[in-house]
Order: sequence, then C-alpha cells, then structure tokens
Amino acid sequence: MTELKTTYLGLSLKNPLIASASPLSEKVETVKRLEDAGIAAVVVYSLFEEQITRESLELDHFLFSGTDSFSEALSFFPDAGRYNVGADRYLEHIAALKGAVDIPIIGSLNGVSSGGWVQYAKEIEEAGADALELNLYYLPTDPALSSAAIEENYLTLVKDVQ
Repeated sequence: MTELKTTYLGLSLKNPLIASASPLSEKVETVKRLEDAGIAAVVVYSLFEEQITRESLELDHFLFSGTDSFSEALSFFPDAGRYNVGADRYLEHIAALKGAVDIPIIGSLNGVSSGGWVQYAKEIEEAGADALELNLYYLPTDPALSSAAIEENYLTLVKDVQ
C-alpha cells in the first residue's frame, strides 16, 4: 500500500486528509466520527475577531443603557474590555476535543489586527491546540495605502502572534 504519511504545520500526520474549519468541528461526537473515518487532523471552526468585538460591545451596551439614571450606577460594572466574551466557549471546546480524540486539533483565528489576537493565540495554545491557523482578512480601501504597507501589516500580525 502507498505510504500516505505527511507533515503539516510541523505535525506528523498519518495521511493528508484534514477537516478544514467548518461546522463539522462544532460537536465532539462529529469530530470523533471524522477521526473514525480516517481524518488525520481537524481545524476547529474559526474564532472571529469581529465576533468577539461585537459581543463585547453588545454586552457593554446592554449593561450600561440607563446607567445614567443614578449617579452611582456608572460604577456598578467594569469596562467592556474586561469582559471575556466569545473566546471562553471556544477554548473549552478545544480542550474537550483534545480529550476526546487522538488526532491533532488545530485552532483557527480570523481577523485583521494584532489587538487581542496575541492573547487569543496564547489561550488557544494553552487550551491544547496542536497548531494555529491564521485567517488574515484585510480589505485595503485606502487608495493611498501602498502594497508594502499592507504586506507589513500582515507580517507584523504573524510576528506578534508567533
């Protein structure tokens, strides 16, 4: 039989079949079935930068709407930036997958800025992910922005996450 072993992201895989980031990675049972079917690694669905930002802003809005009714109400809740919304479930899911299967689990971050990415990358690693996929998405809408500046933005982001 033909040898199918390969290396991807520094990981030794029994074959080149990798389940890409998709809803198939949302349930532990489904990932177990993928492993049973011969998949060599799974990329977990992406954690989106804008999703985390939106959830944080929505939480901030609902917590603080009407807080100016009483002068002391403004001190009831901490800053929106202190709330950890969005990533906790993702990190718990990676840890659960690592405990349930024997194939590599690859985290996935989707966004355009360094911001919280560096922290999320570290947390994904700490949750047990074997590797990390970065989906860099940037729409250069400023015609005065040079291609060198755009490339530098990408390189800086990768370096920061590394």
